[in-house]
Amino acid sequence: MLWPFSLLYGTISTLRNWCYDIGLFTSYDVPVVVICVGNIKAGGTGKTPFTQYLLNHYSTIYKTAVLSRGYGRKTKGFILADASSTAEKIGDEPLQLFLNSDTLYQVAVCEDRVTGVQQLLKYNPDLQLIILDDAYQHRKIKRDINILLTEFDNPFFKDQLLPGGRLREEKAGAKRADLVVVTKTRSEKQVSNFSLNQIYQYSGKTIPVFFTGIEYQNIQNINENKSLKKEDNVILITGIANPKPLCSYIESKATIIEHVSCKDHYSYSLADINKLESLLALNKDSLILTTEKDWVKIYPLIKDDPNLSNWYYLPIGIHVYAEKELLFSLIDKRITKRLNRLK
Repeated sequence: MLWPFSLLYGTISTLRNWCYDIGLFTSYDVPVVVICVGNIKAGGTGKTPFTQYLLNHYSTIYKTAVLSRGYGRKTKGFILADASSTAEKIGDEPLQLFLNSDTLYQVAVCEDRVTGVQQLLKYNPDLQLIILDDAYQHRKIKRDINILLTEFDNPFFKDQLLPGGRLREEKAGAKRADLVVVTKTRSEKQVSNFSLNQIYQYSGKTIPVFFTGIEYQNIQNINENKSLKKEDNVILITGIANPKPLCSYIESKATIIEHVSCKDHYSYSLADINKLESLLALNKDSLILTTEKDWVKIYPLIKDDPNLSNWYYLPIGIHVYAEKELLFSLIDKRITKRLNRLK
């Protein structure tokens, strides 16, 4: 029933991309290296962990910033993150990136990426590298490298256009990618079973494809970090697009006695906290666990809670399956080429 609407959506997005391809719509050049991290499929591909991975590496080499739209925020315009920033002001994912920055890089949000870059350069004229988070379809700004992310279990080539599926544009949009990262791969064996031809069918060229997996770390709260144990009973609260991998991991380490699943980018209220506290009261030997993305929104609501020591979050990182050096080498070449042109 949704097919006609998907057809209309696809026609509009294809026409828009064609206008950029032929120069009818302008893509602006900016005096800084631009890396775009994005996807074709809406939500849940692991953009934030991969963006964090790049930031951790490149912010020690170049003056770096990350620019996001700030999805879910209740503000508009350009905002540079600082110690007073909240999820309501800049969005949950940009706040998470900022809290992990340790002053090594700047975080900003702006709906208009060109304006956002201009403002970042105004604040920091010596900026060398900007990572555009979730900007694959935002073609108003030129980029030096386009990185396309897709999930191993739910790759873009198996999906359909919105609203019948979750694709933001036609699959052929993969042809704009300079490299593809397949996320949430669980093992080396899965890598060997993946058919690259299904990507090349739409990218139209043989481009480098890398595989990453999630690295779950110790659970943390304000007092400690510790590993999950079999005897731990967990009340899980999530507001992410695809909690299945997380649930599978936790179930392999502990027991989930309740999972409160909310929509992606969910804005928590005191009523939600009270509901979880009630569950905790009924299960006194349990702990409440959430994601790092959700923690940045939940913590302001519970920081004065007498049960705060029972609340934890689970940080994650990523693991690159083989050819990690090649991944950075390909990106390094683009960065060096661009910086040399800007001298």
